[in-house]
Amino acid sequence: MEFASKLKELRQQRDLSLRKLGEKTGISYSILNSIENGRIHPSRDIVISLAYALKVEHNGERELLAIAGYASDREGNE
Repeated sequence: MEFASKLKELRQQRDLSLRKLGEKTGISYSILNSIENGRIHPSRDIVISLAYALKVEHNGERELLAIAGYASDREGNE
């Protein structure tokens, strides 16, 4: 699953609009919209902010990082 699809799925499961998610993360609506529509790739810090705001557990954060292509950044560095 690509990151954009996973982000949208998690956001909708939590009944959050892009604007509300933006308020929780400090990330603008336009950036979130571009990420969710696959127009831009999120930075590692944005992925972590999204994971925190979406209240995913530790393994969920790793999953999001992996989907976004950052899996190797955290391996063994806990």
